[in-house]
Amino acid sequence: MTDASKYMRQYRLIALDLDGTTMEGGQMPTPRVLAAIAAAQARGVYVVVATGRGYHSASKYGAILGLTTPLVCFQGALVKERTGEQATLLVEPLPREPLTELVELAETRGLELNLYGEECLYLSHTSQPLSFYELWFGMPIRRVPHLDYALRDFDARGLTPLKGLFISEPEKGDRLYRELAERFAGRMTVLRSHPLFVEVISPRASKGNAVAFLARHYGVDQAETIAVGDSGNDVSMVQWAGLGVAMGNATPDVLAVADFIAPPVEQDGVATVIEQFVLGNGHG
Repeated sequence: MTDASKYMRQYRLIALDLDGTTMEGGQMPTPRVLAAIAAAQARGVYVVVATGRGYHSASKYGAILGLTTPLVCFQGALVKERTGEQATLLVEPLPREPLTELVELAETRGLELNLYGEECLYLSHTSQPLSFYELWFGMPIRRVPHLDYALRDFDARGLTPLKGLFISEPEKGDRLYRELAERFAGRMTVLRSHPLFVEVISPRASKGNAVAFLARHYGVDQAETIAVGDSGNDVSMVQWAGLGVAMGNATPDVLAVADFIAPPVEQDGVATVIEQFVLGNGHG
């Protein structure tokens, strides 16, 4: 549990992970969660989505949640307005040299690595049914015979990849995560966001950096922020926020840095956090 002073603060910005936090993976948020978010916004609180999902998928859920705030996408590699001019506010693409090495490693070993641009997802082979990719990624898919073709296409379009994602069974994914984290230390950030996913982003990108950027954008002090998450990709923002919250279903690394542990996603933990710390409907 957190110290008593954090229960007394007025919080002005709350950053919410999506899958496993605001909703169960790929499903719709519950009426209680939607009502709590609407009530927070009615009080002038900025509610921000911070997700590993791409922009179009995140925007769909932002609309469902009734948000007009910018979206933190691709684990913090992109911050972009959801409404108005849809301006890009922050972008941190993957550095090319380690990405080229990563692609070679994936192709040599026959690993499934997906590469993300803002507009579409590139892959050379699939291990899951198409419905899986539609549920979790929600963006157009471009199949290529080899991921080198994807890199060439990025170059031809004057674009840069924002994120890479391996799909692997949990035990193999754990080993891959440890190997990549050691091999690419300082060159790319390697994250565990789901039992089946190992992700790589720029070493300058993180949800924590992106949420800090939006707090400055809105003139909100760090102490006036809440961040809620459940997986390793959420550690940076849970650690950074004035009140860091781990869901009851969170992984040990998130639980270790949290000030407060909310009920799990299936018990509307996000609604509990908002009701208690924003709306004042609780005693801590």
